Amino acid sequence: MFTCTGRISMHEPNLQNVPRTFAIPCEYLTMHTGTTDHVAEFNCRNIFKAARGYVIVSADYCQLEMRILTHFSKDQVLMKIMKSDMDVFKSIAASWSNVPEEQVDDDLRQKAKQLCYGIIYGMGNKTLGQLLDVTEMEAAVFMDTFYKTYPAVKEFTQSVKEECRDKGYVETLMKRRRYLDDIRSSSVSIKSAAERQAVNTTIQGSAADIAKAAMCSIDTMTDAIDPKPRLILQMHDELIYEVPEAYQHYFITIIKEVMENTIELTVPLPVKVKTGPTWGSLKEIEF
Repeated sequence: MFTCTGRISMHEPNLQNVPRTFAIPCEYLTMHTGTTDHVAEFNCRNIFKAARGYVIVSADYCQLEMRILTHFSKDQVLMKIMKSDMDVFKSIAASWSNVPEEQVDDDLRQKAKQLCYGIIYGMGNKTLGQLLDVTEMEAAVFMDTFYKTYPAVKEFTQSVKEECRDKGYVETLMKRRRYLDDIRSSSVSIKSAAERQAVNTTIQGSAADIAKAAMCSIDTMTDAIDPKPRLILQMHDELIYEVPEAYQHYFITIIKEVMENTIELTVPLPVKVKTGPTWGSLKEIEF
């Protein structure tokens, strides 16, 4: 199944929503004999295990939607950050809040990350305020400051809305269209929802296109491997495969090369690769 933006969605079971870990108070575990104030942690993903002779390989695009936003907007500050080896959201937090990067703590970094995705998903001040646990007015100030720091982003989002009003549709990077008739509605609320969908579809839909194009290329590039690696799950910007152990290193080279070069953007598309015997025990590969 697919969302309106083109992302793959799942249900019964929703494997995209399997939690990494959850905690159970030890008092509820029959094998526990210690004090009752302890908790035991379990990783649900460890139950997904590679078949004998295989390993699980995960390849995940780093900040894919933010990089697409940067590509479309051509914001010079964001482009400089995306082309560096810096922590993307830490750097964005530093430039957005006008503080040295070494002074950016985890809380400020998280706020910057949520703010970025709030813009991508077209959140209003009220929803963003709830997400950041601040007032609606404070959220409005955050948003305004962000747009002043990255003015090309605001220009881009406005141009997407205006073009959608003119044409009646938006297009992704790979020219897939979504028609949004409601963007011409006389109702302010209906029109606003369509404007948010226009921006979101342009960015999230492009990310979905890139992931699917990468999947197809990887499938073609691995035809010579026998037995062939199997795609077992797509987690939005992440592709997870079951790979014969004998071809693990060869496949990792292929998947990283293909994903990072599926499409040429104005900024790099780095991919983080992990491998392990179970989904819950994946370890990052250093290149």
